[in-house]
Amino acid sequence: MPEETRENGPEPVARLDLRRFSRNFLARVEDPLGFDVLFDHVPDVYFFVKDGQGRFVRCNRAFLSLVRRTREDEVIGAKDSDFFPASLAENYMNDDRVVLRSGEPIIDRVELMRNPDGTIDWYSTTKLPLRDRKGATIGVCGITRDVKKMNSTAARFLSWAPVLEAMLSDYAEALSAADLAKKVALSVSQFNRQFKKKFHTTPRSYLTNVRMNAACHLLVSTDLPISEIALRTGFYDQSHLSNQFARHRGMSPSQYRGKYSAEATPTMTPEPDARSGAMRVSSK
Repeated sequence: MPEETRENGPEPVARLDLRRFSRNFLARVEDPLGFDVLFDHVPDVYFFVKDGQGRFVRCNRAFLSLVRRTREDEVIGAKDSDFFPASLAENYMNDDRVVLRSGEPIIDRVELMRNPDGTIDWYSTTKLPLRDRKGATIGVCGITRDVKKMNSTAARFLSWAPVLEAMLSDYAEALSAADLAKKVALSVSQFNRQFKKKFHTTPRSYLTNVRMNAACHLLVSTDLPISEIALRTGFYDQSHLSNQFARHRGMSPSQYRGKYSAEATPTMTPEPDARSGAMRVSSK
């Protein structure tokens, strides 16, 4: 017999299945309400929860607007690749796998993300592991924030804002630990120690991540020679960029370009800096 339909079709049945999927996963988390405190840190927070396969289990209304959806049911069960360009989604999913494998958080990692209007801009993402009652890591919860809004609204971000702004705006330059430490009036040893404590990584690794994000974007969105992209994103030369790609992406820059350049990637919101060629964060 044909399935009985209602005025709006079989959608209520599908919604029930999605809700059951969400409840079943959250029932395995020892304290499912604990991650709600993430909303207390800053306004304009995009909140999400994923299971071990990268499927969304929960999200807030701000995240719905980011992925241009109106109901949580349109997000539950989907993956990053359903909402973001493949080159960006792969970065997000790689970070999820790191958190799931290590059980360690990723704190305020700066990455490129598509705005609701389709442009690309810098965002800061924090991801925490979710564990079941036996201590096994079964998922990831996190928050993502627009870096420009963090500059004016996140008190705990403000003290490090000069350092992160330099990394985002001047990554094409040879930024040393001494240069960055001066911006927050710390010695190099104090700077390295406090930076690692806050961001769970070294300043060098953090800056390399910013440069890799910028290089990935230029490889996909432009036809610039790889040697030119290397110089514009702070790498010594094409060989240095290729070595970093092999380490962080498991492929060469040319392979990355071939894999992702076919996708329609929006224009970067930050405008090129005439002096260094870096994409500066817009103050708009």
